[in-house]
Amino acid sequence: MQIRTFYRYSQKEVVSMFREFVESEMFVRFPFLKGKTSFVITGSVSSNHYDQYSDIDTEFFYTQEKDRAVMNEIVKEFKKSLQERNLPVQFHPAKTFQELKREHLAGWNSDDALREYSKALVVIDPQHRFEKLQSQIGWYPKDVLREKIQWLFAEAIFLYEERFIVAIKRGNRLYAQATKLQIIKMLGNALLLRAHVFPAFDKHLFSELQQIGEQSFIALIDQTVSSSAPQDCQKFVEKMIRVVETRLLRDGWIKKEPKPYWIQLRLKYKVEIIS
Repeated sequence: MQIRTFYRYSQKEVVSMFREFVESEMFVRFPFLKGKTSFVITGSVSSNHYDQYSDIDTEFFYTQEKDRAVMNEIVKEFKKSLQERNLPVQFHPAKTFQELKREHLAGWNSDDALREYSKALVVIDPQHRFEKLQSQIGWYPKDVLREKIQWLFAEAIFLYEERFIVAIKRGNRLYAQATKLQIIKMLGNALLLRAHVFPAFDKHLFSELQQIGEQSFIALIDQTVSSSAPQDCQKFVEKMIRVVETRLLRDGWIKKEPKPYWIQLRLKYKVEIIS
């Protein structure tokens, strides 16, 4: 198996391939890393959205803070080597286990980290340090989940009333299009949370909605995105909002409130939206 064509293989095969790559490349070049570092795969491979246009996103973790400068230099040097060989591997900054726990997995504000590390594929983890942290990643408590869903819905209403409609009235079609996409992102992520799925990267939102069976909402996305006439576009956005509102009302995540309520709503827990 060749690392350049990793996209042809299953997740399990990619993990095995990448383990061999780390052992033959990094551990040979930097032998002191062996037994002291844990490597995981994140991104499109771990979320099973990879294809021929993807990279293997990887991170590695270490124990001692005093080693930070050395680890940063290793990542810098190895990234340069990967670029020179044009290999589809993306090394992200190395972290200590303490940093991972303290800055990314403590509390419920880092939605991006919670999603990425909950799905991360373990490549090398000699003392199971990463696996222990990963096993502690849970799902949002109900009160936190409710606030996050309400925040997404409130943002969608605000963007629609205060940005999208105003842009249409002004004839600012460019801003109307940009705002429309933001509304889709807010509503789509609300549906993901409702289905017990962490918020998605923009580029994975469509696929994640497909995976949870949101075909009717996806059809509305297609209609909204392909619509160029302002009146038609407005009609489809309004329909999207009604569809999501109906589902959230039915499940008890929100109550029926007038639009000014949502526009003025301020909540403690928001959703970290990563483009």
